[in-house]
Amino acid sequence: MASYSSSSSSLVNLKQQFIASFLFVIITIISHVNGCFTSIFSFGDSLADTGNLLHLSLSESSKLHHCAFPPNGRTFFHYPTGRCSDGRLVIDFLAEGFGLPFLPPYFGGENGRSNHFQKGVNFAVVGATALDDEFFKERGINNPATNVSLRVELGFFKDVLSSLCSSSSDCKELLRNSLIVMGEIGGNDYNHAFLEGKNTEETLQFVPLVVDTIASAINELIELGAITFLVPGNLPIGCSPSYLTYFQGSDKAEYDPLTGCITWLNQFSEYHNELLQKELDRIGELSPHVNMVYADYYNAAMRFYHSPKQFGFTKGALKACCGGGGPYNYNPSVACGDPPVRSCCDDSSSYINWDGIHYTEATYRFLSRAILEGSNTIPGLNSLCASLNVNNKLNGS
Repeated sequence: MASYSSSSSSLVNLKQQFIASFLFVIITIISHVNGCFTSIFSFGDSLADTGNLLHLSLSESSKLHHCAFPPNGRTFFHYPTGRCSDGRLVIDFLAEGFGLPFLPPYFGGENGRSNHFQKGVNFAVVGATALDDEFFKERGINNPATNVSLRVELGFFKDVLSSLCSSSSDCKELLRNSLIVMGEIGGNDYNHAFLEGKNTEETLQFVPLVVDTIASAINELIELGAITFLVPGNLPIGCSPSYLTYFQGSDKAEYDPLTGCITWLNQFSEYHNELLQKELDRIGELSPHVNMVYADYYNAAMRFYHSPKQFGFTKGALKACCGGGGPYNYNPSVACGDPPVRSCCDDSSSYINWDGIHYTEATYRFLSRAILEGSNTIPGLNSLCASLNVNNKLNGS
């Protein structure tokens, strides 16, 4: 009996130790939810810019972009912030989902500095391209918004990094716990070309160069110590009111009968995304310690065009909420925010598109949910933060 009692007591103690260890692991995971990443560093263009071009324009006393004027920002912030939308962007929802503050724009602080950069910085600039400005000038392509490229944004990042950590090991530790959001970037490389009359054959030649530039930036960040990347692909540009307006009158056979989008333009986006995914896979094979997550913006967004009413987009999938009129409510000569376009639709959440080029906050919310839940990321981003309660973050905000 004594032997049985001793054995039973040992089993009880072992069970208690197991439960204690299990609870410790669970508590550790739960306490780490909001600290899944300690900071986010964002690169990109107008899909992610939270105020950089606005601050740049103000500091240089240059003409303000139309995104700097009402009704931009009306839904959430209630004033223009430099975001090209009525409210929050994907990067804002990502920050909220990971329990972090909205990313301050790099140029939001004095001389590009801020006391709030410890939680992350946004380097994205409206109009930014992956390829350098010289590339486009040599081909007679003008960027009306900025000469900032991905290489320039990477330079901004290195400048900030030197102020956030005092040694190489400190920087590697910082980046090891950070999420790098690389894009979307590259869309403007094609936009500027197409909208200035370059043909498909010539613009297709840009794609491998754009993808190589993105890969080079990622590899450089890996060398600095970054290990977790979220890399969005291109959106279905054939569904954009700007492209639909520009190519208005195309042969009926060029339109998707189910969505009304221009098929060959969407195929162009898919080509970019295919090359990008292959390059990300290659980087992953060469750097197996790196978490490389591809965000499938294209297929996440195509759901809205196939079933707009399912997502509350009841006012038509292809017409902009705010614009200068026409079949798609888009006029390149009179952008949303430019006088006299100071008014727009009453309910932007019933529209996919905000201004003919960018999405509404409602659309960005759905895109963000797909990313955070992992339904449109390869591999699932949620696997990196298994305890992240995405629905509470998004539905409650």
